[in-house]
Amino acid sequence: MDLGEASQAARQDEIWTLSDILGVQSRQHPDRVALQEWDGGRLRDTTYGEFKALVDAFSARLREQGVRAHDRVAILMPNGRPWFVAYWSIIGLGAVAVPMEYEYLHSQGANVAFALGHSEARVVVVTCAERGRGGPDDAERVKPIAAFAHAEVMVLEDAMKGAPPVAAEGRPDIAPSAVAQILYTSGTTGRKKGVVLTHANILFDVRACCERFGIRDGDCVPALLPLHHAYPLTTTVVLPLYAGARVPIGDIRSREAADLLREARPTLLIGVPRVFESLLSGVESAARRQGALERLERARRLCGALKHWSGLNAGRFLFRGLHKRLFGGTQLRFCVSGGARLAPGVVAEYLKLGMPILQGWGMTETSPVGAVQPYSARRFYFTRYYEKQAGSIGPPLRGTQIDLIDVPEQNIRVDRDGQGEMVVRGPHVMAEYYKDPEATARVKSDAGLRTGDIARRDAGGNYFIVGRAKHVVVLPGGKKVFPEEDLNEELEGCESIEEFTVRAIRDAGGVEKIGIIIKPNVETLQRRGVATFGELCRVVKDEITAALRDKPDYMKQFDFCLTELRDGEFCDLVKSSMKEPAPLKNEFRFDTAYSTLRDSSEPLRLRTQ
Repeated sequence: MDLGEASQAARQDEIWTLSDILGVQSRQHPDRVALQEWDGGRLRDTTYGEFKALVDAFSARLREQGVRAHDRVAILMPNGRPWFVAYWSIIGLGAVAVPMEYEYLHSQGANVAFALGHSEARVVVVTCAERGRGGPDDAERVKPIAAFAHAEVMVLEDAMKGAPPVAAEGRPDIAPSAVAQILYTSGTTGRKKGVVLTHANILFDVRACCERFGIRDGDCVPALLPLHHAYPLTTTVVLPLYAGARVPIGDIRSREAADLLREARPTLLIGVPRVFESLLSGVESAARRQGALERLERARRLCGALKHWSGLNAGRFLFRGLHKRLFGGTQLRFCVSGGARLAPGVVAEYLKLGMPILQGWGMTETSPVGAVQPYSARRFYFTRYYEKQAGSIGPPLRGTQIDLIDVPEQNIRVDRDGQGEMVVRGPHVMAEYYKDPEATARVKSDAGLRTGDIARRDAGGNYFIVGRAKHVVVLPGGKKVFPEEDLNEELEGCESIEEFTVRAIRDAGGVEKIGIIIKPNVETLQRRGVATFGELCRVVKDEITAALRDKPDYMKQFDFCLTELRDGEFCDLVKSSMKEPAPLKNEFRFDTAYSTLRDSSEPLRLRTQ
């Protein structure tokens, strides 16, 4: 057993719930850096000992507010050290954390009200920090919403002022089976569900990821994604602190994120496809500005050819300067992408640059990681293994079982087709949907958790996602769109549309987006004097855009196509209901898409009504 395995075994003996983690780390390594925040051009350190003291102090303030074990406490603030303090303080009390999307406070108050009311949160914690995007008005914005949900508002910084609070004696007696957090899944209506995760759920996933990633106490794992989501919450808030690693805290959308990454010198980078696509685009844009794009392309082609003929990867050596500009050096071992499908072309470009990028899979209901490619330096540097495995989510984590079952709705049979819907079993599968036994029963049974993802498995036990059994669109940033909940009512109100259906489509780069198949309303078009395909497309686009004006920005990134025009009439949709499972018969036609026809002057020649 090496030192890393010995350290992991010691943690397993001492850590039974999430509330044990900071106690163990602060006692064993009080002077080791736990958190780092970007502050005026430098990283400001917080040691494990200092962080534990902050958490104990705010836990005491929550207790003074009347919060006890098992009470629900919401967190509504941007990424930053206060977010970490709030989360670990709630966990330390044995209470239940309810992380919420900060952007909703400023754009979709109804979502905040629903989550607060549904979870029966006793307190909602906000920040008035001058740094970052938090502000003094956050408390004022949330007060009327919180009052409606019968929750109190606590401003973290205000609560920490004055005389130090008296720390509670001892630790709460919390069992591993106790609820640690409730996470509300993607959606914009009251139909979204609260996923209940226990201490045991999350700790199992953290330990399995620790083993799969090979994370150790000298690692640096930045927390850059919105922390309220299950994926960054488990992998960048809990996992690094469990391992005794260092966590620089930032926001990938910030202009300072690049400076933070360079200064922090990460060893693991966890993100979603949009993050890695943006980094790659930034590299190419910088090379273009410097007149070095051709040189970059030649070096990438050289790396690709060398890899193809010999298996050797020279990218980390040829692009040492690039690694230093992006990550402060060549210490980055690998990247992990999850939350949505990562295009194989993006994977190929990262591999040429000497940056291993591993694809993973999971869902909030699995705490969330269920499978991820393992990293092997030997395979990366001396074989074409990762090039051949582009698109794979790897094998399940240890202790996780994934089976494939038939999908009668799509006429998919595992024995005939070699693919089926993934069903997951393991200690990290959620306890339930909060206060929704019917929804729980639909997806969870003795057979396991139905995931809705259709996959195939290769001879090596690696899984490849090939489709979905349920109707959902997963965007590059990890956002999920449920058409029957999120778009149906708005699209039905568009006068220029007679029939429609929505499904996931992929653009030329393999990026998934919303695709709408439309049978136009001929009577409306004729009444408006629409004469060309270009005019038709612009009318429909403008009407859909107006209908979605109150939706989040990620729902406004769509394309649409028209059904075939025969003898002056648009053909009917084979299936016009979005509530049927994953309709397949009407294919999205890019030759009649808005992106293709928006400037067309070809006459419509519609039959007179």
